[in-house]
Amino acid sequence: MSGTPDLTARCHCGAVRITLPRAPVELVQCNCSLCAKTRWRGIYFSSDELEIEGEFDSYVRTDIPEPMIRIMRCRNCGVPTHWEPLGEPPYERMGVNANLLDPSELEDLPVREVDGASW
Repeated sequence: MSGTPDLTARCHCGAVRITLPRAPVELVQCNCSLCAKTRWRGIYFSSDELEIEGEFDSYVRTDIPEPMIRIMRCRNCGVPTHWEPLGEPPYERMGVNANLLDPSELEDLPVREVDGASW
C-alpha cells in the first residue's frame, strides 16, 4: 500500500469517483450470494469521511427478510461502487468496493473473510 492520503476509487467508465480519507487497513471478502456474484471486496469508512461524486442507480436485495443496505452502482457502466444503510445519513459505516482502487494500492493488505452466506 502506498500510504498516500486521499486515494480515489473509480468505476470502469470513470464517471464515479469516491475519494477516501486514508488507506484502508484491511479488505473484507464476504461469501454471500451478492458479494460472490459481483466479486465485491469491501473497505469501510463513515459517510462524513468520503467524498462521492457521480450519478447512481441502486439495488436493495429482495431475497432476504430484512434488507439493511442499498448497493449503489454507476448509472453509466453499472459497476457496483459502494453501499449505504437504508436509513438517513450520516452513516457510521459505509462500504466501498475496493476493486475500484488501483490494485497496487491494495497490495499486502490483510483479507478478512466473512461468512455472509450463513446469515
